[in-house]
Amino acid sequence: MIKNLVRRLMSDKDLSNFLKKIEQLNQIAELIKNNPSKKLYLSKCKNHDEVIKLTTEWGFDIGKRWGEN
Repeated sequence: MIKNLVRRLMSDKDLSNFLKKIEQLNQIAELIKNNPSKKLYLSKCKNHDEVIKLTTEWGFDIGKRWGEN
């Protein structure tokens, strides 16, 4: 049972990446709050992949989930 619990824990690297992603999402939220044209571009995205592509063009890296390489 403890082995299963240990396997579910987030590594320090994954935690760091997760927190970085949250920081970037907050930056994106602030960006679109202050820039109506970027908000419009984002609103036109039809799926997750389009959001990732657009935000990557803006310099963000939010595509990976924690635990992914």
